[in-house]
Amino acid sequence: MKRSLRYLGLAMAGMLLFAGVASADQIFTTNTGAINPLTGTPVSGTADFNLTGTTLTLTLSNTITGIGSAGQLLTGLTFTLSDGSGVSFSSQTGDLVHVNSDKTFTDLGTGPLGWGFGSTGTNRFEVCMICTGGVSAGVTPAEGILGPVSGDGKYDSANNSITGNGPHNPFVNGTGTYDFTVPTGVTVSDVSFQFGTTPGGAVSAPEPSSVLLLGFGLLGLALLTARRSLTV
Repeated sequence: MKRSLRYLGLAMAGMLLFAGVASADQIFTTNTGAINPLTGTPVSGTADFNLTGTTLTLTLSNTITGIGSAGQLLTGLTFTLSDGSGVSFSSQTGDLVHVNSDKTFTDLGTGPLGWGFGSTGTNRFEVCMICTGGVSAGVTPAEGILGPVSGDGKYDSANNSITGNGPHNPFVNGTGTYDFTVPTGVTVSDVSFQFGTTPGGAVSAPEPSSVLLLGFGLLGLALLTARRSLTV
């Protein structure tokens, strides 16, 4: 009886692990202490890829606190897909804001963005406001993604490359969302963030780890086994 229940626990833990891997996002984050190589300013961003059927949703966020200059704007992302056949750009949205000279901002509401998208090589793609590799965006140099506001609701540390800067306004407030149509089961790798309004401010992101998911599966197995041992 105990052996049968242990096998049941193994099967259930395996199902839990498989489900976790199948449904988990691929989340890429810049390393702690990352800097824009062109400006030397600290930068921080997160790219969350979620696949549902043939729709790949990218949630791209600038997480730098106390943004000071345009060199810290998140302005593009390049990535590799395991299968790049028939990939197309479906939609893109974000909350647009106008940053005023007094470091306050005016919320313009959520709407479509004008970033560019294209292939820069075999299975390699770029979504961008500041683009490279032959990709272009009609909104350059506007719609860069800002980091979060200061505690008083303003961009207290921002200089005039952001505050009251006509060409750079409007900005995207914190996060942009981008949808792509892709082959079923596609995976993402080799992610690189672009920061700043000059091409070349690229920061590579480490591959997301699957160890945490494996840990959850093993934890589920341990809990199931312990529970069965106590109740049998």
